[in-house]
Amino acid sequence: MQTDYSDMSAGLLGMLADAGDNEIITAYSAAAQEFGKGLQSLSTGGVLLPAAVTNIFGGIAVRNNNAVQNATGLAGFAIGQAIPLLRRGRIWVQSEQAVNPTLAVFWKCVATGFGDFRIDADTANAKDISAFAKWISVTTGAGLAILELNYP
Repeated sequence: MQTDYSDMSAGLLGMLADAGDNEIITAYSAAAQEFGKGLQSLSTGGVLLPAAVTNIFGGIAVRNNNAVQNATGLAGFAIGQAIPLLRRGRIWVQSEQAVNPTLAVFWKCVATGFGDFRIDADTANAKDISAFAKWISVTTGAGLAILELNYP
């Protein structure tokens, strides 16, 4: 019988944070993707990790049971696979810094951590998405945090 639960996380990357009123659309993966990443929207209907702050935010890849293992050993979506993208609702994401609901939300588009989130522009490597995103969690450092989206 298990008696030690100290290793359990509150959530997992890309997991919906609640059963609220979520809006999830389907896009196809133009490249292998990981759960919980903010992805850019392509004119073809596909999604990719961002490559520039001028990219158009498409949504966040939602964790599901259709995962495949990529070359780095992480679970996610294969090229051409249907990806559920959260556009409205709450989801667990990777934050590069401590967060709280009073801070801005930036989407990491350039340099390491593509598709993750933070609270500042990181010397022009991240795009401000505070107009439709808000931190729900309070954290003391980098790690998992709950982000609320209300993407138009």
